[in-house]
Amino acid sequence: MEATPSVRRRRFASVLALAQRAKTTFVRFPFVILSAIGAGATAIYLAQIEFEPEEIAALYYPILMTCVLGISLFLALRLFGESRGWSKTTQSKVALVGLAALVVYYAILPFPVKGADVFRYFQLLAAAHLLVAFAPFVGRATGENGFWQYNRVLLLRIALAALYSAVLYIGLSLAIAAIENLLGFDLNEMIYAQLWFGIVFVYGTWFFLAGIPEDIAALEAVHEYPTGLRIFTQYVLIPLVVVYLVILYAYMVKILVEWKLPEGWVGYPVIGVAVTGMLALLLVHPIRDKAENAWISTYARYFYWALFPLIGLISVAIATRIDAYGITERRYAVVIATVWLLGIALYFSFRRKRDIRVIPITLCLGTLLTAFGPWSATSVSRNSQVHRLQDILTREDVLVDGALNRTPKAVAFETEAEISNIVRYLDNTHGLSSIRAWYADSERLPDDLSVQLAMEGMGLQYISPRRGAGERFYIDVDGPQQLDIAGFDTLFRLSEYWGDRPTELTARLNTTTELSLHGSILSIGFPGDTLARLEVDLRTKLQEMRERQARGEPLGLEATALDVEDERYRLRVYLGTAAGAFDADSVHLTRLEAFILLDSK
Repeated sequence: MEATPSVRRRRFASVLALAQRAKTTFVRFPFVILSAIGAGATAIYLAQIEFEPEEIAALYYPILMTCVLGISLFLALRLFGESRGWSKTTQSKVALVGLAALVVYYAILPFPVKGADVFRYFQLLAAAHLLVAFAPFVGRATGENGFWQYNRVLLLRIALAALYSAVLYIGLSLAIAAIENLLGFDLNEMIYAQLWFGIVFVYGTWFFLAGIPEDIAALEAVHEYPTGLRIFTQYVLIPLVVVYLVILYAYMVKILVEWKLPEGWVGYPVIGVAVTGMLALLLVHPIRDKAENAWISTYARYFYWALFPLIGLISVAIATRIDAYGITERRYAVVIATVWLLGIALYFSFRRKRDIRVIPITLCLGTLLTAFGPWSATSVSRNSQVHRLQDILTREDVLVDGALNRTPKAVAFETEAEISNIVRYLDNTHGLSSIRAWYADSERLPDDLSVQLAMEGMGLQYISPRRGAGERFYIDVDGPQQLDIAGFDTLFRLSEYWGDRPTELTARLNTTTELSLHGSILSIGFPGDTLARLEVDLRTKLQEMRERQARGEPLGLEATALDVEDERYRLRVYLGTAAGAFDADSVHLTRLEAFILLDSK
C-alpha cells in the first residue's frame, strides 16, 4: 500500500529533524567530532594495511593516539567554556590552544612508541575523561545534585551509545555478509573491523554528544533518580563489594595466622574493591539519606573505615615487591593509588562536610602530576631499574668503573635470568639508551640495539622468561689456525647467535646441496628433500667438549671434530664456541660457531 502524502511528509520531516540535530551537535562540538572522525579514519586505515614491515603501521599509532585523546580534551574544554558563558570566539580560541597542545604531544612521541609512552598516554587519557566529569563545575558554588545529575546523564548516554552502536554494527555486518553470500561480492575480511571502528568513533561519539544538556546549570533543580539504577546498585553492586570485602578480610586473617608477607597481586583486588565501592556510593548518593534506604546509609558510614586495614595490607605487599624487584610503572601506579585511597578514606571518614566532586578532581590531578617530570611514573621506574641493573652487574664484576667487561662470565642462572628480565623491561618500556654509555664504542652500537646484543655485550646470555634453568653451558674454543681440507670440495663457516629464538638455520652450500640445523640436528641434502638427508646430532659431541673443558683439557681439532658419511656425502664438522642449555632429552643452542667440510661423492 502506497504511503499517503501526509505520511511521506512526516517521514521527510523526521529525516530533516535528524539531520538538523546532527548539524546542531557538530556546530556545538566541532573539534570533538573532527577528532572522532580522525581517529576513525586512522583506525580504518590501520585495519586495511599490511603490518609487514611493522614500521609502516607504527607511523600511524601516534596519530590514532592523539585523535582519541582529542575527543575527551576538546569535550572538556567546550563544556568548561559553556559553563563560564564564554562567547563562541573565545571558545574557538581555547579549542585552538588545545589543538596546539595535541600537536606538541604528537611531535614529542617517539618512533616507535615504547611501553613508557603508552603508559603515559593512558594517564593523560584517564585524566581527560575525568576532566569531562567535573569541567562544568570547576570553581562553581552549585550543589552536588547538579554534578550528580550531569554525570548520570553522561553515564546513561554512554550506555545508550554503546547499545545503539552494537545494534547498528550487527545489522550492517549481517547486510555485508548477505552481499558476500547472496550477490557473490568478494570483500576484504577486514571490512568488519573497519565498520566497527567507523561506528564506534564517528556514530557512537556523535550520538553521545547529541544527548549532552545545553543548560547544565539547570540540572541542579532536577531530582530524577532512575529506578533501575537504584535496583542495580542496591541489590547487585553493593552486595558484590561486601562479598569481596569479606574475601579480602579473610585473606588478611590467613596471612596473620600463617605470619607471612602478603602476595603482591593483592593490590589489584583491593584497588578494584575500593573503586567499585566508591562508585556504588556515588550512584546512590541522592537517595542514601532517605528513611527507606537506611541500610545504604550504614554501608556508606562504614565503607571508608573498612578500607584502612586493606590500605595497610596493600602497602606492605607493594613495599615488599618494590624492595625485591624495584619500581615499575605498574608498581608506581599501585603506590599512587594507595596514597590516593588513604587520602579519600581520611576525607570521607573525618570531614563533616563532604563533597563527592573531590573524588574525580583529586584523581585527575594525581594522574596529571605523575605523568611528567622527574617524579613521573616513567622516570622513577626507569631510574629504579637502571640502578638495580647497575648494582647487580657491579656485584658480578660485569660492570667495572661504569664500563662493561664483555668477557664471558660464569654467572648463576638465576642472576643471569634477573639481568635478562631487567634488560628486556628497559628495551620494551624505555629503550636501551639509558645503558648505552656502559658499552665500549657505544656510538658504534646499532640504534635498534636488541636485548640479545645488549646481553652479549655484557658477556652474558639472554635468558627467556619461558626458559628453565636446565644444564647451562658455555664452551670457549679458539678457531682452528689451519684446516686440512684435502679430500673435501666445500668449506662452510657457521657463526650464528639465536638467543631466545628457535635454533634453526638453512644455508645453500651449492646448487644441489643444502645445509640445515634444527635444534642440535645438523643435516645435509638436496634442497627441498626432507627425507633422504645425512644427519648428525651435535648433542653428544657438545657434552663431551663441555666435560673436557671442565677437566681443564685442551680442545684441539681432534676433540672438536665430528665425522659422518653415507653413499652420497662425507661430512666433517669442527665445532667451535658454543653456548646454550641441556634439557632432559635435547639441547637448546643460543650460540654456535663451526667449520663444516663436505665432500659430495
